[in-house]
Amino acid sequence: MDNNRRQAPFVNIGSSLLLVIFLVLCLVTFATLSLSSARSDESFSRRMADRKTEYYEAAGKAEDLLAQIDQMLEQAASKRGQNSQKTLDFSGISPEIHYDPVNTAVSYQVPINEKQALDVVLALNTEKDTAQSGYYQIEKWQTVNTEKWESDDTLNLMPVPLLQN
Repeated sequence: MDNNRRQAPFVNIGSSLLLVIFLVLCLVTFATLSLSSARSDESFSRRMADRKTEYYEAAGKAEDLLAQIDQMLEQAASKRGQNSQKTLDFSGISPEIHYDPVNTAVSYQVPINEKQALDVVLALNTEKDTAQSGYYQIEKWQTVNTEKWESDDTLNLMPVPLLQN
């Protein structure tokens, strides 16, 4: 009977020690996973913040160009009257602005980063529409890719030796 009493406390200490070790290992594993997840979230957030900052800087530059174009259209309308759209000159504005007299449209691109640009297309209004809705309407204000994307469709699943005849 004395032997049973001596063994019982030893077994209870061993099982509780194993349980504590298992819990500590679980906590360390979860802490490591949480730290890894937090670091990847921080990295992703920084990249998104940088991307948004680049976009809004480009949008600000596009708005500045839009203001310059608006001033030029106003000056041309006050000077030339009915033929103002046929003699528009956007050569003094940078970046390059393209004027299409056939479609009466103005377009330009503002770079966002190495791979993207903000593409803007303005449809110029006729003299009748100018009094009601201004000198232009924005047809396109869109982020476009400037770098060509090339896909890689190859999959090397298993090397196959060439058969020789």
